Amino acid sequence: METTIKTESFRLGTTYIIGSYILPGELNENINSTNQSVVNINISNCVDVIAKLQANELDLGIIETPTFHKDIIAKKWINDEKVICSNIKLESLIDKKDLHRYRLICQKDTSPINKLIHSFFKKMDVSHKDFYSISKIDNTTASIQSVRWSKPNPEHPTITIVSSRIIEDEIKSKKLFMSRIKGFNMVHNFYIVYHKDVDMRKIEHIINELMNY
Repeated sequence: METTIKTESFRLGTTYIIGSYILPGELNENINSTNQSVVNINISNCVDVIAKLQANELDLGIIETPTFHKDIIAKKWINDEKVICSNIKLESLIDKKDLHRYRLICQKDTSPINKLIHSFFKKMDVSHKDFYSISKIDNTTASIQSVRWSKPNPEHPTITIVSSRIIEDEIKSKKLFMSRIKGFNMVHNFYIVYHKDVDMRKIEHIINELMNY
C-alpha cells in the first residue's frame, strides 16, 4: 500500500471558537483527508486573521464576526448563537427589564465579540448600563472562568454572553447554566474568508468541505 507524503503546507486561520470547538474532530479529519497538504491551523482574533490574509500569511480564514476588507471575499458559513451563561440556574428566558439584577462580565470595548454583542443589544434597546455592574476582561475563556468561579449570588447573579457551542459540556455536567433573553435570538453567521487574488485551486476543495458541514 502506497503512503502519500504531504510536503506542502496549507495555512488556515481561525478564531478561538472555531479553532477550539468546531474544527477538532470529524471536520478537521475531513479537511485533512481531502487536502494534499499539511494543514497548519493558526488561532487568533478576527482582525488578525484578516490582516494575515492581506499579507499572504494565510490561504484561508474562518471568523466569527464580520470584520471585512475590500480585498477580502467572505462567504456565510454556519450559524452560531450567543447565550447567557451563569453558574446558578436562572430562568430559561430572562426578561430584559430584569437585566438590572445581573453582574455582566464582557470583553473590552475594542473586542470584535463585544461589538457584535453591542449590536444585538442595540436591536433589543438594551445597553451595558442596564446591568447591575460591568466587568471587562480580555477574552472568552477568562470570562467563562470568571463566571464559573464567581460566588453564587441569586440576588445579583454573575453572567457572561458567549457562544452556546463553547459551554455545551459544562451545561451537560451542570457546572454552568444557559439562558436566553425573552423575545430575542442572538444568532449570527460565521464566515469563510479569503483574499480575492488567492489561487482558488488551492482552497476550493476545503471551502467545499466546509460548506457541506
